[in-house]
Amino acid sequence: MQTEWTTTDDPGEWLHFFYKEGRTRTPVKINRGALESCFHSAAGESMVNIYVANVEVIHEKVRLRLRAGERFTLQTPLSLLARDFEDRRLAMYADLIEPQKIEQTAQALGDKFTADQLEAVAMWMRNRPHSHSRR
Repeated sequence: MQTEWTTTDDPGEWLHFFYKEGRTRTPVKINRGALESCFHSAAGESMVNIYVANVEVIHEKVRLRLRAGERFTLQTPLSLLARDFEDRRLAMYADLIEPQKIEQTAQALGDKFTADQLEAVAMWMRNRPHSHSRR
């Protein structure tokens, strides 16, 4: 008999699925924000389509969390958020900028600021309430 998975989460904000490895099934939920901001997706594309197109990357994050020894249940599923895919999001945006432009900007800023100072500014920009509107 299969256990039914009910949740109190807003159904429009989370995609729920089971990660299967051998006979083990792990309940997982991934946030809409993670799917939309960290993967190339078209406006209005369904979360299921984004998941299917990126299933290997998503499953690799699940495997990493499981290897860390974390255990999950239907009541407390493994939750994936945008921060779990931050490296992917940053790489995705870097691909949108011409390498020459990145090099020119890095040289201009590198003469004035250290990498740590620039990272502090980038972190501040990411944490601003309106930073998501500039993506």
